[in-house]
Amino acid sequence: MHEEGISKIDLILYIISIVLFIVGFIPSLEQYKVFIYLAVIVIAGYELLINGIKNFFKFNFEEETLMSIAVIAAFILGDFVESSMVVLLFSLGEFLEDMAIENSNKSIKNIVEIKPKNANVLENGEAKVVDAKNVKPGDIILIKPGEMVPLDCKVLDGDSTLDTSNITGESKPQRVSGNDNLLSGVINLTGSLKCIVTKDLENSTASQIVDLVYEATNNKGKTEKFITKFSKTYTPAVLILSMIIAIFPTMLFNQDIFIWLRRALVFLVASCPCSIIISVPLAFFSCIGKISKKGMLVKGTKHIEDLALAKYVAFDKTGTITTGKMQVDKLVAEGKIPVKEMVQYMYNLEKNSNHPISTAIIKEAEKRDAKISMQVKNYEEISGHGLYGKIDGKDVLFGNEKLLEKYDVAYEKLVKDAIYLVVDGEIEGYVTLKEEVRDGLESLRKNMKKHGIEEVIMLTGDNEKSAEKIAKQIGISQFYAGLLPNEKLNKVRELKTKGKVIFIGDGINDSPVLAGSNFGIAMGEGTEIASSTADAILISNKISSLPQIIEVAKKTMNVVKFNVAFSLLVKMIVLVLAVIGIAPMWLAVVADTGVSLLTVLNSIRILRG
Repeated sequence: MHEEGISKIDLILYIISIVLFIVGFIPSLEQYKVFIYLAVIVIAGYELLINGIKNFFKFNFEEETLMSIAVIAAFILGDFVESSMVVLLFSLGEFLEDMAIENSNKSIKNIVEIKPKNANVLENGEAKVVDAKNVKPGDIILIKPGEMVPLDCKVLDGDSTLDTSNITGESKPQRVSGNDNLLSGVINLTGSLKCIVTKDLENSTASQIVDLVYEATNNKGKTEKFITKFSKTYTPAVLILSMIIAIFPTMLFNQDIFIWLRRALVFLVASCPCSIIISVPLAFFSCIGKISKKGMLVKGTKHIEDLALAKYVAFDKTGTITTGKMQVDKLVAEGKIPVKEMVQYMYNLEKNSNHPISTAIIKEAEKRDAKISMQVKNYEEISGHGLYGKIDGKDVLFGNEKLLEKYDVAYEKLVKDAIYLVVDGEIEGYVTLKEEVRDGLESLRKNMKKHGIEEVIMLTGDNEKSAEKIAKQIGISQFYAGLLPNEKLNKVRELKTKGKVIFIGDGINDSPVLAGSNFGIAMGEGTEIASSTADAILISNKISSLPQIIEVAKKTMNVVKFNVAFSLLVKMIVLVLAVIGIAPMWLAVVADTGVSLLTVLNSIRILRG
């Protein structure tokens, strides 16, 4: 049932069996009672009985074996209602489990279905539909409005907005234009885009995410493996105990065999570990689904416990806390030209450049509504200095101190690290740049502490001054700068002596630390090596969502612990009562299938929380 979900036939048969179960209580049909309840058991429990009997003869003593023996024996003893209830409640538990799995599948369904099939490859100016697996890096593709981006690529021409929610979870449309990188799986909403492919299908983002989802859902965790081993040992032990209960009192004390056989059957039904075996994997699977909704893919449930128990969180800086891009910090007018006109000059010189400064200036021009194209003549990019061009008959320079000296521009005092705009030999003003910090990190440390994280630390290879500036901006008090990859790893190892450590990074140099931490998270925009080394990938790149993700993992572990403890406690009580002859069969049914239902419902709460 679990592999294919809930079928209509199974549902119809289950409804028929419930109707028959109710019909069995009609007094006038008392003489047909045995046949009615036999029909209930066969219709609702045929799969359970077939698997249980097969397992018995293969000496594979799992929970279905236990249930089948108990159901058949109870029916032979005349407990028709109770044996039917066991089958009905067990089937109901199976249905609920399948429904929960389907719900959690919906959390990742959009991600699994993002793998593209075709791409529009441009050949001699015409678009030709080609199988995506045959498209290679360097090919030019056309992405029309409404189409999915088929492969990772870079925009050569065109402007558009993208729906990135499939990949990043971000609902707000993202604006893209020339030189912007696109991830496969996102939707092009407005304009047509001409792009150059940067990765083939196998290595593109969409394919990697699909592979990760399959890996995550097939990768059993430590707790799940414990449950499997537990079942293999527990079931035969219970069978042996029930046989001892049925036989020894009769042999040693000449007791009525039917009394002790009934007690043994109650013991069997009550001892079935269904609630643990069903609810624990379901809880972890629900956790994977819930976390994927928040923009992170975890490579298997075995990592959930490390995430939940983490005490320290360490970050790389560039590309992790920051986007790796620059943004305008200050924009100062010192001459006759107003700020907006200054930005227009800067924009027209920078709009055709691939330099990180260009991205910052173009964004500033968008913000100030200053993206007004002007004709630039005699354009020249002077490496290490800046840019020159003739705009509206005026000589325009935009660059550093070296550029000013090269063109003999007079100046008295310069602002350190500023980029100056010069028009016809006169300094009109300057801009200073800063690293672009990801959104929502100002209260990160505070939010982390709310979820049990003792300290948030930044580890970076950048210089002390840059590190200190970013650390202050996001409220991190502890940081280490100028670190080589092995030094980062040593810092994480030091932290691991105090508690479990989460490390978030994006680059090749972060790979050793991602592997060496208890739970490594690679940024979605990071390198392939970082992604393959990490335990999870933050596809959304939203570090601000990490506290919520940790909360989901903690809630999952609490649910698992409660389900195991609650199941064992109820079973121990009923098992003792069964041995001394106080527990009737209906109480054994409640102890088994009833507890299973409660623990399954408890596991489903993870998806809704």
